[in-house]
Amino acid sequence: MKKLIIALTAALMFPPVAHAHEVQVGDLEIIHPAIPLPPRSAPTAAGYMVIANNGTAPDRLIGVEVPMAASASLHRTEVSADGIARMLPIKAVAIPANDTVLFEQGAMHVMVMGLSRPLNQGDMVPATLIFEHAGRVEIAFMVDPADGMDHGAMDHSAMGPAHAGGPMSPMGGSDAEQITALLKARFDRPEAPLTVAPITVQGTVAVAGWTQDGAGGRAFLRQDDQGWFVELCSGASLVLPATFQSMGLGRAEARQLAAAVTGAEASAGADLIARLNAFEGTVIIGREAMAGHGHGAVNGN
Repeated sequence: MKKLIIALTAALMFPPVAHAHEVQVGDLEIIHPAIPLPPRSAPTAAGYMVIANNGTAPDRLIGVEVPMAASASLHRTEVSADGIARMLPIKAVAIPANDTVLFEQGAMHVMVMGLSRPLNQGDMVPATLIFEHAGRVEIAFMVDPADGMDHGAMDHSAMGPAHAGGPMSPMGGSDAEQITALLKARFDRPEAPLTVAPITVQGTVAVAGWTQDGAGGRAFLRQDDQGWFVELCSGASLVLPATFQSMGLGRAEARQLAAAVTGAEASAGADLIARLNAFEGTVIIGREAMAGHGHGAVNGN
């Protein structure tokens, strides 16, 4: 009966695929690890699966490795009361005895950042799941058809129904002026004015600090042929070279941007820096999710 329940669960979670697959190690079954096909330009993707523990002892998933990516980690998605989705890293996932754990859209998933090449439908992406007791388990994520959610560029953009952000209209002014106008157009409200500063621009990427209604954080922006757009909002992670590398920047470029952001914030004062660092988790936005949504606060809480 349990096998039937697991099979039905997997069938409901994943779209029809040519070759659903699973890996069994001891009492653990990893059923159809899959990545929905991200956009061609996306350096980021999300991995899903079903993990069944058929034994009498619990285990924990404590890590994941994906060699063709700069980093991979366990995350969960939470949607606040105002409809804003944010991703929060988690250190481990409990796999109870005689139970099944789902990694599914809008909940727990594997965040794969800094893909070394574009993915194609049908590709198998090698990975290693690290369990507290079962140890290292080799799997491969199958690249399934796109699911309508944009998991990349950090076009990892459709994590929830109400991402804030708006398309950049062609406008003049410096990059900093355009970025300020973009953020204010989307997030500034009469009862909660948005302050944007400092702004660090490096080629076609930028980091902008912002404060609003006693809160704050940082936005990572990218420029394409349509102008600037916000890929994500986060906090202290947006001063780390490793974060920028995971988003597709080269090592030297990532270090240069991190140093520039730190330098720009050096005179900001401890209170402002504390507010910028206080933003919890990561809110994924991306150009595709920007269109058609109303104004809202940038909120990491």
